[in-house]
Amino acid sequence: MVESWNEWVSVVSRETLVFFTAMVPVVELRGAIPLGISLGMRPVEACAVAVLGNMVPVVPLMLFLRHAAGWLRRFPSVRKASDWFFARTRARSRLVQKYGSIGLVLFVAVPLPSTGAWTAAVAAFLFGIGIRKAFAAIALGTALAGVIVTYLSSRVI
Repeated sequence: MVESWNEWVSVVSRETLVFFTAMVPVVELRGAIPLGISLGMRPVEACAVAVLGNMVPVVPLMLFLRHAAGWLRRFPSVRKASDWFFARTRARSRLVQKYGSIGLVLFVAVPLPSTGAWTAAVAAFLFGIGIRKAFAAIALGTALAGVIVTYLSSRVI
């Protein structure tokens, strides 16, 4: 049994930690890149691993939303939660609504809370941006956000 953080980190590679941390909603690469740098990874390496990890859930999320949104709305508790989340996402993604794919790139590229790949995938779904176009835009925005977060993190850490 792993008893301490240091022991756990020694069992799991730092690259694996960064990769899976980047997949977590809200934390995404904004948390994964500083984690990687603090674990001794080179900034460019931490950025690359975090960007890849952050992109893993995007396509499954977009596919899931497209197929499950209508079905899930049949349940009152889920409908209420999804209405709140979708309204919040719409309100925060005016760039996407106004500029489509280019807005999606900009939305993701600015590393602020709730502007990551997960929210962008939801925004792409809500505004009817096709999966291929959305994936390309989210990937570019994620790479740009990764560069920004890496630059800021390597100056602070």
